[in-house]
This record gives sequence, C-alpha cells and structure tokens, in this order.
Amino acid sequence: MVYNGAVARETRLFELSDTILERIIFAMEDQSRSHYIDLRTGDLVPKPEKTLREEALPEAPLPEWIAPPPQWSPADGFRLMEAFCGRINRMELKLALNRVLGRGKGVFKAFRQVLAEYPREDALFRDYKNATLRCQVELWMDDMREVLGLARLGVEPEDFQDLVDEEFCLEARPIGEAPFPLAEFFAQALEEALDWSPPFAAALEKTGLDDFLRRHGQDGFLHYMNEAEGKPIAMAAMAFVDTEAGPVGLIRFLYVVPEFRGLGLELKLIDSLRRRCRDAGLGACFLRSALLSPGLSASLDGWGLKTCGTQYLID
Repeated sequence: MVYNGAVARETRLFELSDTILERIIFAMEDQSRSHYIDLRTGDLVPKPEKTLREEALPEAPLPEWIAPPPQWSPADGFRLMEAFCGRINRMELKLALNRVLGRGKGVFKAFRQVLAEYPREDALFRDYKNATLRCQVELWMDDMREVLGLARLGVEPEDFQDLVDEEFCLEARPIGEAPFPLAEFFAQALEEALDWSPPFAAALEKTGLDDFLRRHGQDGFLHYMNEAEGKPIAMAAMAFVDTEAGPVGLIRFLYVVPEFRGLGLELKLIDSLRRRCRDAGLGACFLRSALLSPGLSASLDGWGLKTCGTQYLID
C-alpha cells in the first residue's frame, strides 16, 4: 500500500504511553511488516492480505490516519545489542553475549536467553532498549504530526536550544571555587548508580572522583547551570590531562538532577566543555564516568558520541 500524505488537519495524533510504545516496538521488530499504526489511537492495524489478482493491481492509498511503523531493521537491533554488551561489567556475561553475537543464526533469541540468567542485567537491557527505541518513535511521531498537518510537538532543535539558553544560563568556575558542595552531588550520583552498577564499582568510582578533585581542584573546570532560584541543577567537571600524544580534555563527572532531565542539559554541558578544549587547541575531549545510566548512555549514542573502551568486573 501507498501512504497517503494528503490528510485532514483535524486528525489528532495519539499520546505516547508505555502501552502504546510497546505496541509500536512490536510492529517495528516484526520483519514481516504485517501491522500499521492508527495515528489517532496508537493501536495496531493488521495489514490486509492480498489475493493473487490484487497483487497485480496498483497499491491503493492508506487511509489518512494509518501509517507504517518506524523503520527498524535486524541490523539496527544487532547494533543495539553490541552497544549494550560494551557496557556490561560482569566478565562471564560479557563473554557469553559476545559468543552469541558471533554466531550466524538465532542471535536475538539466544541473546535474550543468556540475559534471562542475569535478572539485573536483563532489566537494564530492557531499559536501554526502550530508551533507544522511544527516541526513534518520538522522532517518527513528529514526522507524522507534520504529515497530518499539525505542528511538531517540540520546537526545532535550534529553537529548543534557544529556550534552554534563556531559561538556564551556563556558568563556569575552577573546580576548587564551586559555589555549591560538589561532593554532595557526587554522593547523589553514586547512590543512583547502585541501581545499575555493583557496589564495588560505585566505590571505585568514588575513589577516582576524590582523586580527580584533589589533583584538579585549581586547574580543573566546572561548568554548571542553576534554576531560577539559584539552585544548581546540572554540572560537569573537566580537566586538561597531558598524554604522550598531547593534552586532552577529560570530563570526569556529568550530572543533572532527576527533575530536570530530558531537556538536553547534558549535551549543552558537553558542548560547552568541548568548545573549551577546542579553544585551548586540544586534539580530543573524552567523557569518562561509571555513573552514566543506561538511558543517558543511549542518548549519548544518539547524539553521535563514540564509545572508547569499557570496564570489566572480574568477580
């Protein structure tokens, strides 16, 4: 069938709920492409089967409120599993999943079977996958709004960034002159990380952050944003580190308080520190943290950041 772009402006797009997201993900992963999406309700609509005679006829346009699901190929699913595998700490699980990814057939089923033996990592994978696919679905929904003659739900990226700039002013100081107790936010981030990281990993990260503060209290950079009342809501700490290949920027801490997540503040902080590195003539800027949630990691992948290395837990 051919999708009909001439649609009535009064058609309203569904609101994305967890239930509707689950349905759309099912349709995306169905390689037979046997379902469409009802843009009014978010319900799945079975693709009508054609008779032999109908196969020879031109495709009829779909009703204005019916659309194919977002594109999602087996290759996309494989890359998602590879990316998640790179974030796993447990050595025996990482090795088992890598063996699965190297086989020829039945990769997806075998991957989930292995994860089923590790309930914590299995739950993390579901969260990581849903966060990644939710981003794809939300982009598709905005495209569908335009097709329906409606305004996009969110403003364009440039306009959105202008709004963020107006609402939250970015400030910078040396780490040692932080206008708020940075260690308290370290503690908050470490406590949150226990939901997806073992206690020893969080304790090791705390040791690394404490050492980072001692070494770079005077020469390190703290970029942060406050809400209207002056309370800090987002922050990132970076220092210039000398290497044999030349100095690089190392972002060692990145944190946004929970109620202000989803506004792209993390990317704003990263961009500001990346510009500082470029202005200083540095060849590279790295973000190294064991406190990044699976959802944020998926967002970083979506923003085009590249994964360099990983951390293993040998227990």
